[in-house]
Amino acid sequence: MTIESLRETAALPHSLRSRFRMRGKAVGLAGVNWAAALILPLFILALWQAAAAYAWVSPLILPAPALVLQSATELFGSGQIFAEVGISFMRVLVGLAIGGSLGLACGVMMARSESFEAYVGPTIRMIWLVPTLGWLPFLMLILGVGESLKFAMIAKTCFFPLLVTSYEGTRALPQRYLEVARVLELPRGQTLRKVIIPAILPSLFAGFRLALSKGWQALVVVELIASSSGIGYLMNWGRKLFYLDVVIVTMILVGLIGWTLDRLMLRAEKHLTLWQARSAG
Repeated sequence: MTIESLRETAALPHSLRSRFRMRGKAVGLAGVNWAAALILPLFILALWQAAAAYAWVSPLILPAPALVLQSATELFGSGQIFAEVGISFMRVLVGLAIGGSLGLACGVMMARSESFEAYVGPTIRMIWLVPTLGWLPFLMLILGVGESLKFAMIAKTCFFPLLVTSYEGTRALPQRYLEVARVLELPRGQTLRKVIIPAILPSLFAGFRLALSKGWQALVVVELIASSSGIGYLMNWGRKLFYLDVVIVTMILVGLIGWTLDRLMLRAEKHLTLWQARSAG
């Protein structure tokens, strides 16, 4: 750093200097957090390598990390991983769009209409209590094992997080917002788009985050059971042929993709919360 840059930094206002210090502290804390998060995975990797080197576990059950890395390189090099992940991701998006939109609509309607909640609410809650896998045999008989089965299972999984968050967010909506809409004589559609949805966006982001993670888990399960493509199918294919290295690669990839999706939704949620705080200020 030159003398001129030091002088320019010293001449900055106190607020800017404090902002730079806070940003530096945030970067340092982020580095510490990342280092702490890597401790357990590195320990597991070292334990895995020791188990393979000293033959604590049969290599047919637990292949060495080098073999898993080689299999991952071959799968990525051939492009098969990208094709299977693309198929799985498309299924999640379609299921999330169907289930999320229906859950959002039902949640808002149940919160806004006591009669709708009285007629529909008990049935929806009863369906909610049945695990997603419990619906799989019934849906397989009706829909078969095609793409519609995957979409239905993911949509069912994504439906309830959006229903609950939209319901709770609408019930907690301040009445003055709705009174302003009534004073302005806004139709129901505009009240929903311009008042209710913007006001409950933080709750909706939390619901979308939960729905996306649950939908990703449901996708892998249904692909393991009834699918001829996708990351879950690739995992099941490796299991059937006893290619445990392929199974481990897909397991790690499923976890990394799920973690990445969750972090992206969390960043979007934080950005929205910051934007609302600035607007309120």
